[in-house]
Amino acid sequence: MVTAIRKLFGIIFSSKLKILVMILSTLVFLLVLFPINDLGDFVSSQVARLTGNKVFLQFEELKMSLFPAPGMKVEQVFVEAQGVPGISVQEIRFAPAVMGMISQKPYGTVDAKGLFKGDVQISVKSGSRSENGGERQRVEISAKKLSLQDLREVARLPVMMKGKLDLESTALVDLSFTEQPDVDVNLNISQFELPPSNVNTPMGPLTMPDLKLTSVEIKGRLAGGKLIIEHGQIGKESDEMRGTITGNLDLSLANQGGVINPVIGGYTFNIDLRMKNNFLNRASTFLILVDQYKTPTAEGAQYKFKVSAANTMMPPSIGAVR
Repeated sequence: MVTAIRKLFGIIFSSKLKILVMILSTLVFLLVLFPINDLGDFVSSQVARLTGNKVFLQFEELKMSLFPAPGMKVEQVFVEAQGVPGISVQEIRFAPAVMGMISQKPYGTVDAKGLFKGDVQISVKSGSRSENGGERQRVEISAKKLSLQDLREVARLPVMMKGKLDLESTALVDLSFTEQPDVDVNLNISQFELPPSNVNTPMGPLTMPDLKLTSVEIKGRLAGGKLIIEHGQIGKESDEMRGTITGNLDLSLANQGGVINPVIGGYTFNIDLRMKNNFLNRASTFLILVDQYKTPTAEGAQYKFKVSAANTMMPPSIGAVR
């Protein structure tokens, strides 16, 4: 047995030039000669077939690359799904990790340029096991200057809004979602704008006044099916409104036939806002609901109250913060 292994290594070393030429020839074929772009229609048709014609993928150019890391680059990507507006991305670069390919795990990085007019990087690697011993992956997400308006259109939010969103998040995730993930989130919105709008709520339609804020900063974590806002800073000293928000929201992720859907439950938020007179005049109708929690200030008024409900389908309870 030992003799056979020695002979095998001897053959490999004696033929190393031939092996090197073969590897280089294969790489040249894949990177230069293989008609990768001709795979576009095939990939699009396979995505449509595998999703039951619910997701359609198109792209203009597909390239293989070795530097800065082995991977694949796709340019001018457009994704369309049933019930969701189309999403376009200027460029997506995939760089799978070697150990991930060996262990058949989705390890590696994805860089998306031009997604929601910003840039997103996602990294997946092996993570620590859960308390129950379940396998988890460590997912790191970094997003820069995403358009709130584009995000709002995809999410179909009822409130118009503008601004630029930066996000840093680290998560330990069981990709089958048999256990709830642990997620840390740092979110910052700059140049936030809220135009006048009417919003339907469990208490009836409410008129939202226009509002501009220098920034909105949220720091929180998702653990055990609960989203906890540890720090929330709304606006700056120079803005018409500024204040803080803390609290929690029941939020779990459920795997329903391979589709991950959020399940939202009850919530409790402590809100402390300071408003200047010019904003108070525009928001007078909206602020009637919390008028009893108003304290006059030199610039306008302070509103300090708690909002809570057992679920999002029932009217919230508003009370004093204790």
